[in-house]
Amino acid sequence: MVVPPLREAIIGGQLPPGTRLSEVELARELGVSRTPVREALAQLERDGLVTIVARAGAFVRTVTVDDLAEIYETRMALETFAVQLVAQRLTPVGRTRLEEVLAEMRERVAHDDHVGYTAELDRFYAIIMELAGNATLRQIHETVLVPVRRLRRIAMSHENRMAESLVHAEEIAGAMLAGDGAGAAAAMREQLVTACQAAKDVLLHAPHACPPP
Repeated sequence: MVVPPLREAIIGGQLPPGTRLSEVELARELGVSRTPVREALAQLERDGLVTIVARAGAFVRTVTVDDLAEIYETRMALETFAVQLVAQRLTPVGRTRLEEVLAEMRERVAHDDHVGYTAELDRFYAIIMELAGNATLRQIHETVLVPVRRLRRIAMSHENRMAESLVHAEEIAGAMLAGDGAGAAAAMREQLVTACQAAKDVLLHAPHACPPP
């Protein structure tokens, strides 16, 4: 009950990096006791969205350029492996799910809905991880992905970024649907290089992506 609204507030930018998260204030705003707030902050720390400092409190985590480098190196390993597994294991139901999410992504681009597109892109990756059929891989990927979702949402609001992302997603999906694991992995690598640069641009230039000095 507490984690989802806090996660969305952080990813959506309502709680910028560096914001101190008061258990008392959050409990009052959410209408709960401090215990579930404390547990939620611990979960968000595990997700990479919050930093808890002894005797100082909890703060919205700031993602650094070094963090991005590590995150995208890890994503490269996980996601290129995942798409190869999907290419080998894809079922008719899985094909339909990929085609459906791509159709939704095209619709969001057509309506210039970057928030909706980001949600569908999250779903695209979630479907890939599910279709890969490896629960451990899926769990690790979800943990790795959470800290960059705020930067992704901002990046998708930039001109042409949604369209560029959609082209990459269609190439990745097309290779998986064709059973071409190597092609899917190559397309995923290209997508991640572009996505990493877009995230770095947000981190360095976009307002509210970093805390004030």
